[in-house]
Amino acid sequence: MPLIPAVITPLAALPSREDIEAARTAVAKLTPYDVGSRYGQALGAEQICSGTRATTKAHALDLIYTEADLQAFKAQASRIYNAWTKIEHCKIEGDPNQCRIVVDESCAAAISDVGPSGTVLPGLLEGAQAAH
Repeated sequence: MPLIPAVITPLAALPSREDIEAARTAVAKLTPYDVGSRYGQALGAEQICSGTRATTKAHALDLIYTEADLQAFKAQASRIYNAWTKIEHCKIEGDPNQCRIVVDESCAAAISDVGPSGTVLPGLLEGAQAAH
């Protein structure tokens, strides 16, 4: 199973101890599987949705789990990220506009779920705009 990409983050954007503690608090009522879903969603949206960027809060999620919880988190994050990769390479014979619709709807859902005012796990994605 392909893993989520190694994220090269500028030193200034690395999660601080406060970011990590805030991430722990934010996900206290969620399973590592669910948090992995949202992390993969943020990373996928960052790659595909114009003007978006995963926040230090998102990157801190990768640092809060250990052992089995970390494995569950990473496995689910990888599955979701890989689904975003497939969206990016979408090709529908005879109706290429369908791919654009899939990208636009996926980006809108990510912004709604994990954007600045997200309804599921807010603040994992910033600069949220329409898909490119």
